[in-house]
Amino acid sequence: MTLAVVGPHGCGKTTALGKLCELLGTFPEENHAQCKNLASELGQPLYQHGWMLDKLPAEREKGMTITPSLQSFSSQTFNYTALDTPGSEGLSKNMLCVTSLADTAVVVVSAAEGEWEAASASGRAKELALDCFTMGIKNVVVLVNKMDDVTVQYTSPRFEEIKKVMSAILKEVGYKQKDVPCVPIAGLSGDNLMDRSQEMTWYSGPTTLEALDAIGAINRPAEKPLRLPVLKVHDIPEVGTVAVGRVETGSIRAGLKVIFSPSGLVAEVRCIQKDGKDVSEGTGGDIVGVCLSGVEASEIQRGMVMSGSNDPAADAETFQAQVVVLDHPGEIKSGYCPAIAVHTAQVPCEFEELIAKIDRKTGKEAETNPLSAKTGEVVTVKIRPRSLVCVETFSAYPPLGRFAIRDHGRTIGVGVIKEVSKRPVPKPRRENQYFDE
Repeated sequence: MTLAVVGPHGCGKTTALGKLCELLGTFPEENHAQCKNLASELGQPLYQHGWMLDKLPAEREKGMTITPSLQSFSSQTFNYTALDTPGSEGLSKNMLCVTSLADTAVVVVSAAEGEWEAASASGRAKELALDCFTMGIKNVVVLVNKMDDVTVQYTSPRFEEIKKVMSAILKEVGYKQKDVPCVPIAGLSGDNLMDRSQEMTWYSGPTTLEALDAIGAINRPAEKPLRLPVLKVHDIPEVGTVAVGRVETGSIRAGLKVIFSPSGLVAEVRCIQKDGKDVSEGTGGDIVGVCLSGVEASEIQRGMVMSGSNDPAADAETFQAQVVVLDHPGEIKSGYCPAIAVHTAQVPCEFEELIAKIDRKTGKEAETNPLSAKTGEVVTVKIRPRSLVCVETFSAYPPLGRFAIRDHGRTIGVGVIKEVSKRPVPKPRRENQYFDE
């Protein structure tokens, strides 16, 4: 199972994830000891676990996650890949590109006085929940962190207050889970992460690990063609080009010829790595590193989609989508050009034509060719990407058919793609030895 760990800046999500991994024995002891000593020498002992994930000098200097990181850990039942995401609003682009890869969202909020109020009043907690729902994450676990803060002191009323508000937020953005697990934790000390806290005997629910295990196995259709949106690209000495991403549909194995959209580049899969180990095949839901021959790392970018050359993905000329306007200060009209976050890509897109307004109760057309749409309305729109991007219909490939609309640093709407008018698949470079004429 893949987890997206999200939360407002300063809520302690990286520390909590780092502590859980330490308790499970995930980190090499020598590396963790070095990190502890470094944090202590620099007068930052609170970061002794978080710095195992935040490795960039800028992240450690600023005390915040900037780029998403992957960390694997295992319970007695499941293997997990956790995606630690930035919490700062200014880094939402980095957060959105990885939430599209996750099966489950672990939403972390702080119980500390002032911090919870800020996340709630600013709408940040709601926006994060909405982003997770928009990017297709169906399961949620809420962690109420910093229960050990001096302003909280492990008290039950504070937890119940936050739990009530978060439950209402999740229901409002679209989650239909009857009982979303909400776990009070102290990320620094590890309370209720793996073992029950002696400080919160009033809490009788599951620990964090028990709540994750209770979600169960994720059902993944394997019969569809390969679609793998690229998240990262590395040029590794003695290995070569490695593209990292999640297998959304189909499977990938060594020897397979793959094509990238946009670009039409064709490559051959040399080997596949998962959790740092060589595997023979990557299947639906796996986050893998694909070692490629025939292409340079500089030719591949985040947001490209890898597919089988026998059934290649194509770039979108235009697409028709049903859009829900969630929070726009004015009116949306033809010519509006926000950014669209779809799978791991973010591209500017023009609302070329407003086709119809939809009645939210009946789902039927209420008005054709409306002049504008405003907050709360549902509208069918013809959208033209301003940059090359690969999308699919939601009915055929859900992970590539849903998107968030971003404007002025906020999510102002969501949509699902109903129809796609595709460009011809570009003919690959003639000198590419892996392309069969």
